[in-house]
Amino acid sequence: DEAAADDNPAAKKEETPDVTMESTEECIPVDDKKEVDPTESLDKGLLDQLTSSMGFSLLRAQKGLLNSNGTVEGAIEWIMQHQDDDDIDDPIPPKAAGVSARSYKCNECGKILSNMANLELHANKTGHSDFEESTTEVKALTPEEKVAKIEEIKQLLKAKRAEREEAEKVDNIDREKQRRFMGKEMVKTKEQMEAEQRKREALQRKREKEAFKRERERLREELARDKLERQKNKGKLKSALGADGYNPSIIQYDDSNGQDNQNTEESAVAKKKFKADPSKIDSYIEKVSSYRAGGDGGKCLKVLLAYVSNVVNNPDETKFRTINMENKVFKNKVKPFVGAKPLLMAAGFQKPEGIGNDVLVLSDDAERDTLAETKTKLEKALEAYGK
Repeated sequence: DEAAADDNPAAKKEETPDVTMESTEECIPVDDKKEVDPTESLDKGLLDQLTSSMGFSLLRAQKGLLNSNGTVEGAIEWIMQHQDDDDIDDPIPPKAAGVSARSYKCNECGKILSNMANLELHANKTGHSDFEESTTEVKALTPEEKVAKIEEIKQLLKAKRAEREEAEKVDNIDREKQRRFMGKEMVKTKEQMEAEQRKREALQRKREKEAFKRERERLREELARDKLERQKNKGKLKSALGADGYNPSIIQYDDSNGQDNQNTEESAVAKKKFKADPSKIDSYIEKVSSYRAGGDGGKCLKVLLAYVSNVVNNPDETKFRTINMENKVFKNKVKPFVGAKPLLMAAGFQKPEGIGNDVLVLSDDAERDTLAETKTKLEKALEAYGK
């Protein structure tokens, strides 16, 4: 095998690690029946020294000299290394006379190798390490036999290559199937996510639509009440319609007589006598929370919470004890809504006498517990308003 590869470069080029070339040489066993005793050539003096002086048996002394470099030291070393072997005392077999080693044999696979170069190549390819000399003669193949052997190797390589390509084709098909499967799974997942997003958007639109319907119904009810009020009061309306729609400009006070104020002086007296009731704080908050259009009620609740929180968290700060009713924030986010100003007055803010009607001042006798309780109620109302 190795000799054919050396003689033909084309065979070298076709060879791969998957294929081991068979031997391109013919093994011819040597038939020589003449045998001789290998111990006859041993030095008698060395044998006598090993047996008489060293005390070894004759058989072991002979084996020591035959298997070493022919010296006493080498024989002693071999005997000491092999004295426990099972065959140490077996007779020494005769060998064929005049026949020398003509090849090498692999004891692991039985292959006959013609020379040392082929032995090394075989060892590198197979990893075998147990070899011995052999008297079998290896005859080189003829040129025709070499050509036939090379053609056989080429066909074997071709079949091996086709098998490998077929396996790669199957692997490619499996990888393509896996790729398509993963692609379908990704598309499926994406479609599910998009469907869920569309459901959330549809639900949000439905909620907005329902909120719009509720607000429209509330406005219709408000307009119906205004219409009924006009009918009862000869076309007069206590509230005013602003540019942005229904927007009360004054706070409606309870009138125990059920009659309207007839003039400005009577209205001022009624306002002066008005005193908010702390027990109605929940009612005031409910009125403010009823304003849903544009989130106006929530904005008003935030401002009211800020006013009350400032005096609760900073009771010694003078600036938080006064509310300027001419302030833009108060005029736009507190004053227009029924229940906002009475809530502040029920919490402890009052109009001081002699200063004017444009400020609210926290009374010195305002109940801290009432202020803290009002703050908690406003926080809950603001949280509920956002849901």
